[in-house]
Amino acid sequence: MDIQSAINGISWTSPSWDLFIIIIIIAGVFLYSLSLGKDKVFVILTSSYISLVLVTKLPLIQEALGIQLGGSFINNAVLFIGGTLFLFFVLSNSAFAFVSDQEPNKSWFQTTALSFLQIGLMISVVVSFLAPEEIAALSDFIKFFFAGNQAQLFWLISPLIAITIFKR
Repeated sequence: MDIQSAINGISWTSPSWDLFIIIIIIAGVFLYSLSLGKDKVFVILTSSYISLVLVTKLPLIQEALGIQLGGSFINNAVLFIGGTLFLFFVLSNSAFAFVSDQEPNKSWFQTTALSFLQIGLMISVVVSFLAPEEIAALSDFIKFFFAGNQAQLFWLISPLIAITIFKR
């Protein structure tokens, strides 16, 4: 499958998950760019990676603590998003928080790019929690940009590369 066929597969006349995800990306990037600065986006990206590791290791955590949360899509998605938000609030109020930008007007591109990568990472991770038969039922657009192994690798690595480049 190529990019052109994935994009052509989007139905603009009848709303679907494709259109919903595109709206989430556009609205999320816009809201992130306005409400969070570059440093807060760094903190929420870090929170996302920590939350992803915790949800991925959930069976080990459940066994160690003797609790049962279940490994369903809803549980994993809620734990990932909730964990990301919780860690964001904890880390943003700690010594981990970065010093604010001295020149915020010069970092709007960086904030927008990091916001885009953050939203893409979140969507890719949540889609990865779906069962294989549910992923197979997704549209070509979602499978190509968020569910495939190459897409998931892109969304996991690209924010780290962007942080490295932007921090210089």
